[in-house]
Amino acid sequence: MDFKKLYKELVRRNVFRAIVAYLAVSWVIIEAASTLLPTFGAPEFLLKGLIYLLGIGFIFWTGFSWIYDLTPEGLQKTTNESVSPENRQFDNRRLNAVIVGSGIMALLVLLAGSFWAGSKWNSPDKLEHFRIAVLPFEDRSDNTEFDYLKEGLAEDVISELANSKRLSVISSKSSFQYRDTDKSIEQISKELNADVVLVGNYAITNQDIDVKMEVIGARDNEILNYASITGKLSHISDISGNIGANIYGALEIPESKAVKTIRAETKDVNVEAFKFNALGKSAMRDHTGQKREEITRYFKAAIEKDSTYADPYIGMAEALIFDVNRGYISSAEASGEIKEYALKAEKLNPGSGQVSCIMGIIHSFEYDFNGAVPYFEIALEKSPNYALTYQWYAFALEMLGDFEKALELQKKAGNLDPLDNFNEIYLAMNYIFQGKLNRAQQVIDNKLALNPDHLETLWIKAVLLSEKGMYQEAYDLLVKRELGLETGFIPGYVFARLGQKERAQRVLDNMLSRSYVPPSQIAILLCGLEEYEAAIEKVEEAFLLHDQWIGWALFSSMTDPIKTDPRFRSIMQQINNKKQNMRVVSGTVPSKFPGN
Repeated sequence: MDFKKLYKELVRRNVFRAIVAYLAVSWVIIEAASTLLPTFGAPEFLLKGLIYLLGIGFIFWTGFSWIYDLTPEGLQKTTNESVSPENRQFDNRRLNAVIVGSGIMALLVLLAGSFWAGSKWNSPDKLEHFRIAVLPFEDRSDNTEFDYLKEGLAEDVISELANSKRLSVISSKSSFQYRDTDKSIEQISKELNADVVLVGNYAITNQDIDVKMEVIGARDNEILNYASITGKLSHISDISGNIGANIYGALEIPESKAVKTIRAETKDVNVEAFKFNALGKSAMRDHTGQKREEITRYFKAAIEKDSTYADPYIGMAEALIFDVNRGYISSAEASGEIKEYALKAEKLNPGSGQVSCIMGIIHSFEYDFNGAVPYFEIALEKSPNYALTYQWYAFALEMLGDFEKALELQKKAGNLDPLDNFNEIYLAMNYIFQGKLNRAQQVIDNKLALNPDHLETLWIKAVLLSEKGMYQEAYDLLVKRELGLETGFIPGYVFARLGQKERAQRVLDNMLSRSYVPPSQIAILLCGLEEYEAAIEKVEEAFLLHDQWIGWALFSSMTDPIKTDPRFRSIMQQINNKKQNMRVVSGTVPSKFPGN
């Protein structure tokens, strides 16, 4: 091949200049796309796809510029006659204009993108973000009468920080596990993945409190802030507010409106009400073996001491929600009472993100998942550090079929509460409901690698084995660990699948003897016993009672034998109808809470 001749022909046909023009225009397009696409939340593959498309177009453009020529009369096929000096000059001018114009446009796009990126970087949403762990305080005075302040004061500080968008405040359920620990700050911060740790102590003299606090940077164990704060015990909310202000100052975060309000207005808190509320929260965190009545009596006592104190109303609502979630009581039984407490808290503390979350949960209890979404959205906006919002919003989205976004929310809940034993269970359930059993297996194995004796994770492992049809392996695990052998619906189902019908029936009888059992759980056990007509009736009952465990009946493979039944399909259709108008209304708050 005569390359010299080919080169001259490429020059004569203006192929090189056309290539430069194409690359210049492509540069402008890619620069603009790389700035605009992320702004609108476009997935990464769109930008990659655009680059591939332009690469393919380059090949066609090169061939096109060889075959065709731009003349004053328009595009014409290139021949010896068409490439006249006049046509060549005309083509050169047009291509030069494209090249220069594209260069100028690319420069402008680059400058605009840099300006936009700089402004975004300096915006509050893009400023440095910190993960903070607030540890229980120590009592310098060794006065057991005020022992409740160890967790109560720390919980109050966590509430002060809950609304900050610059902080991820680790839940007390995780951080309070280090009460009276011998572990170093470095160890604690590593286990919680915290950037900053707050430690403190207090002494009580008569009704005065003296608090000493330190904000410690986890990376180098440096004390970022030290303060001594004194005041009346009845002004405990002011003490918490001042501690929050010191944290914001140490991290160079502008004070929130909430902190400024507390510092400007002194508000008395009934000390006894604060005490009972703190004891109620502590009992709810350490719920093992405690009944709802034993937990809520503290909150009720706090309300009795001070009916204008909003926190115990939230505590009562959370305790009832917890019992519904664990299947101890029905949502129909609890929702009215929960709403009553939530509305009282809203009246005392208008605009609370916690109350917005609770109202979203009430809508979920009523199977109004679309109606729940706006409440959860505004709850995340107002209180981005309230883990309960992420957990229940995820549940609503699962029922609406959006498992991917639910997964994101569950992971965020895990970030806020890294030591919560149920985070991995919710993640594994999400994967099981989608039929992604290998992903569920990975989550379970990772948890058990850290804690081989974690009973709840072992239980969900038995569920996974049942989903895979590995009934003997599930049986061996359940029996070895004695996981609900007499009253659990999963052991009952496994017994039935292995032919131990009498044992499974005994489990069913024990379940039915309790005051309340979620009908969905009974339906699964009945499927194991091949009592499909009774199982269908229980699914219908679950739907009518708004059983919060109905996801198990709808998505688990254990109910496959009844999913072709017209009554089951009818229930699925009614739930699907609720999905059709699904929309997320970000930043929109219902004008009034239901019941106002």
